[in-house]
Amino acid sequence: MTRNKLKEAAMRLFGEKGYDGTALSEIAKEVGVKTPAIYAFYENKEDLFMTVFREAMDAYNSYVQELSEGREKLGVRESLYGILNRQYEFYRECPEASKIVLRYMVFPPSFLKDTIEEAFLHSDQLLTKLVGAWMVRGMEEGVIREQKVQPLVDSFLNVMDGLSIQYFYYSSKEVYERKLNHVFETFWNGVRS
Repeated sequence: MTRNKLKEAAMRLFGEKGYDGTALSEIAKEVGVKTPAIYAFYENKEDLFMTVFREAMDAYNSYVQELSEGREKLGVRESLYGILNRQYEFYRECPEASKIVLRYMVFPPSFLKDTIEEAFLHSDQLLTKLVGAWMVRGMEEGVIREQKVQPLVDSFLNVMDGLSIQYFYYSSKEVYERKLNHVFETFWNGVRS
């Protein structure tokens, strides 16, 4: 129970205040324990941070990949749009995890850069496989014109990354959804047969 409360408080505080701006004592105080109690569960601040960062990345990956389950009946266009929309749903439903993932993907603490990059590469591989399968299917069905798959996947992942930043720029759901729809239509018009 205490371990989970520590992770929840740490995720929120690291996301809001940054790694350097968050003290272990602050996390402990929010949970209602003394700072030394943290060491019963985590080796140090870095260990606690990497635990919550990895869990946030895993939650994001699982959430986006759940989309692929039972999507065989949907078309390629709907499935690719669904990936972008699923990412948007994750941001709305899991704001703390979203904030920590985005903040540290863009601005990792220098001493954790390699570890965070490793976690990101794992996520990138999972998304590459998922998106690549839809691109191949699209070419097989004739809805995406024949071309190399990797440039398509890279372009789509860059659309996802751009939308990630856009989500945190705009508090208006309407503005964000307009941008999501416009960028997807532009992407789709560029790749379809």
